[in-house]
Amino acid sequence: MIKVLIVDDEPFIRQGLKILINWEQYGYEIVGEASNGLEAIKELETKEIDLIIADIKMPEMNGLELIEYVRGNMLKEVKFIVLSGYYEFEYAKKAIKCNVTDYILKPIQKDELIKVLCTFKDEYIKREELYAAQKIKDKVVYDGYLNEVIHGKSNNFNLEYIKNYNNFSDELRYIIVEINYHNECESISEDEKRKEQQIFYSNMALWLGDNYYNSVININQYTESYDIGFIYDKRLAKEKGMNESEYILNFKSGMQQIQKHDFFIYIGEKVNSIEEISLSYKSATVAKLFSDFSIENNITYYDEMAKRKELSCNAGKQYMDYLIHEIEDNNKEEIIKCVDRIYTSFREYKINLDIIKININYLLCNLINIAKELDSEINQEEVMQYISSVSFEQMISRGSANHLKTFSLEFAEYLSQLRQNSFQGILNQIDKEISEHYMEKLSLKYLSEKYYINSAYLGQIFKKQYSISFKDYLNAYRIEKAAELLKRSDDKIYKIAEKVGYNNTDYFINKFVQLKEKTPLQYRKQFCCR
Repeated sequence: MIKVLIVDDEPFIRQGLKILINWEQYGYEIVGEASNGLEAIKELETKEIDLIIADIKMPEMNGLELIEYVRGNMLKEVKFIVLSGYYEFEYAKKAIKCNVTDYILKPIQKDELIKVLCTFKDEYIKREELYAAQKIKDKVVYDGYLNEVIHGKSNNFNLEYIKNYNNFSDELRYIIVEINYHNECESISEDEKRKEQQIFYSNMALWLGDNYYNSVININQYTESYDIGFIYDKRLAKEKGMNESEYILNFKSGMQQIQKHDFFIYIGEKVNSIEEISLSYKSATVAKLFSDFSIENNITYYDEMAKRKELSCNAGKQYMDYLIHEIEDNNKEEIIKCVDRIYTSFREYKINLDIIKININYLLCNLINIAKELDSEINQEEVMQYISSVSFEQMISRGSANHLKTFSLEFAEYLSQLRQNSFQGILNQIDKEISEHYMEKLSLKYLSEKYYINSAYLGQIFKKQYSISFKDYLNAYRIEKAAELLKRSDDKIYKIAEKVGYNNTDYFINKFVQLKEKTPLQYRKQFCCR
């Protein structure tokens, strides 16, 4: 509803306006009235008001003075429709110069009022759509820069951009919120998980209110994480009169009331500035990686893990040597046992994310060298980049021994298939699959199973051919198809999203903005206006 304030010094005119039409029928709600400009300002200070219908001639502060005051002193964007008598036309002309929306001559005619209100409503809806689209675009850009800082890629530009939107204090923690799919992971598809992530993200923004810029969704191009990030700031707790632990429990309780899925909370170490938030993110990731899911309230603090004794690099290397040997032999049972031993040992120690990466990179380098020996044509750098950026990041983001097992088993099979070297013509089949079935649930896993090829190797040869990952290629293909539909049809945005393979409209809009640098609605309008 468009919220209206009526301002006129004559009570019978105010009352007459209120009963002249059915305001609700036309999308309006009268939220207050005032007899002069001074009273109107008091109403503005306590109420959300979109439109003021004001008489020009009033005692103490007239309509023109009210307009000038609001324009110069109020941050809110409020529109005006002025009322004037026949002999007050000179005042009306001054009002027009003040950029009022419209004016109505007294005595007020019902049809004229309805006409003016309908015109205003149309313009209001257009403004709101543009504002909403711009908010989405601004938050997507903000999240992109914030993700760079979170992942340790801060610079003066992205830090300055972030600080323009958010005034962080000197006490911050990065919090990972993970939706609990552990009992139903087999029954929930990737699209459904992405949809639930977007719903949680939206609900978190709703719960945070004006502080929703403290929430962030991970838009890292190669992760399949379905987590949501939250930057805890001591200012948030202070505003609610709480301490840190009380605020986090309050956050969890509030989100439980509006979420259908349970969730886990992993809290990183405390840092003193947004410039250091990547340190807190790394420690929150460690808390997630080695949580045993039996913690009280489903909340894990990295601070508790930091009390454990250190794990030596030599001990970690020893575990990885065992795993490398079993992967090379494609010994599935021993691979599973070896990964379980690694995780059991890691949970007993204080773990630094950099130490984990050293061990994982040691594992990867050895596996790459083994692959190189099997096939001298393999691009070692490309394979390293693919495996380290995709498989390792997925393992880190998902936080389970099962994902290291999956990777190890897949790579063992990959090495086995390298020995066979029998994948000629496979990319032609994949290209045909995309062009014919892009609107369906396509994934490397599905295609690798269909064509009996290891998914890691399929991803490698696809990227080598197209210089882009399969997922990015599929997204770009779908967005191009969506762009064609936006130009050629008047289907609603959610319908177009569904037609090109997206069940989640918000995720579709985010991808469209990333690739086209404008929302679908803005893209369509640029062609409608030609």
